[in-house]
Amino acid sequence: YCDLFMANAFSPGNDWVNEVFMPKGRNIDVQLFQIFNRWGEMVFEAHNISANDASAGWNGTFKGQKVQSDVYIYQCEAYCENNETVKLNGNVTLLK
Repeated sequence: YCDLFMANAFSPGNDWVNEVFMPKGRNIDVQLFQIFNRWGEMVFEAHNISANDASAGWNGTFKGQKVQSDVYIYQCEAYCENNETVKLNGNVTLLK
């Protein structure tokens, strides 16, 4: 059984609530996690991370600078415990 979930918004504003955008789920290993801005520029990439690991997620920065509030595109590819590969693509809204 594989369970992968991606939120549709987060708010990295140092209020300790929804600070990081990350894959969440059970029985999965995330092989690839990418975030793109509206112009197609990759602003974040992670490989071989654990789901639910805030330290491996995107904190709303690019090249050391906070990005603006906007809608970003994500791609996530995960390998499930049952040998199934799951791919999710969608968007997330970054709120300040």
